[in-house]
Amino acid sequence: MQARRSLEAISPILEQILYGGSSVSMNLLSITRSLPETAHLFRNGGLNRIILFKYPNFDESQGDGHDFLNCGAGSVAIKRPVETGIYIPHDECQWETGGVAIYLRSRNSTVLLQEHFGPEAVEQETVCNDLSLLSLIDNIPSLDAFLLKTYFEAKKIRVDQRYWQIAAEEESQLRRMISRRVEPIVRKAVSDGLGGEAIVGRFLDAIWNPDMEEAGHFVSAFGIDHSEADAIFSAWKGITFYEYQLRRIAPRIRTINAWLRSQDCVPADLRNHRPYDEQLMMHIERVSHMLNATLLDIRHILGEYERGFNALISGYPSLFRDFLRTIHARYWLLGYCVSALISVVHLDSRCMKNFPSRHVDFETLNRLLRQFDIALDRRREQKSAF
Repeated sequence: MQARRSLEAISPILEQILYGGSSVSMNLLSITRSLPETAHLFRNGGLNRIILFKYPNFDESQGDGHDFLNCGAGSVAIKRPVETGIYIPHDECQWETGGVAIYLRSRNSTVLLQEHFGPEAVEQETVCNDLSLLSLIDNIPSLDAFLLKTYFEAKKIRVDQRYWQIAAEEESQLRRMISRRVEPIVRKAVSDGLGGEAIVGRFLDAIWNPDMEEAGHFVSAFGIDHSEADAIFSAWKGITFYEYQLRRIAPRIRTINAWLRSQDCVPADLRNHRPYDEQLMMHIERVSHMLNATLLDIRHILGEYERGFNALISGYPSLFRDFLRTIHARYWLLGYCVSALISVVHLDSRCMKNFPSRHVDFETLNRLLRQFDIALDRRREQKSAF
């Protein structure tokens, strides 16, 4: 099928992959096109012509944040409820016309990668081979350029900067913001006998370079094994980054949330669709509930962070110690929640640019609710073909 499909004909899941925003999708096709071969991310040429995407995959027993965070420390430590997929369009110029998907944690992913891209895609003999790069990407709960860039840098893996698509000033601003958030905690943690600006500066540098000796000293001060420093610092930076993202989109989320609960959301032509009006109203209620559940999980995690921070500054470190010990699970849940909200904002913006009054017709609302539903759903279907 060569003709471009209309939006109505696209699978809702494919729509999310293509238009869910940079947190959930990374289009290597469009990035690689302008780069010389020597700058490509993957050695295998075919892997540079894909669209990476993130999708939630919570267990049935982990349907909401409370269940996920309380399903047992041992299982939480290794559970990552957001997975990574590869979308391979049939037509590299018309992504909407369909394609196939490979899910990296599926049992047959290596076989499928070899079938689609050849044996080079799955060889593991070379340093920083393609499989290991895909695995690193799968270790981050979203595809935000800042998180990927800092994670790859911490692993000492060089990637052409054009892949990250983040301005130097924005990156510097984010680093300063995270350092300011972390600095009071570092000062408190090293205040007993260590002191000095130079020492504090080295501890702050260790946030970005977990190989530094100070990184291990920091987590050891909280009774945590120094080998956990890399994972803890990565999650800590991630949580602080998501705090920043949340502040940026909060006004838009409030607007969308209020709109879903108002009469303005009810389409003017609803009377022309009477057989489906009850179904539509139930769908509005369902999406509103999903949105509020996501916001509740965010408030819970950030509330724990703030309480632990305040207790530490007041001289009672136990709450913050407990937060650090379970920060991995909170990082992944917060990553899912904030990425879902960013996707909702992105989809809403695409829709409402044609409806500045936010008064939409029945068909438009139905399609938007379907997109919101997919963005907020915690157990998405793993479709192998679109």
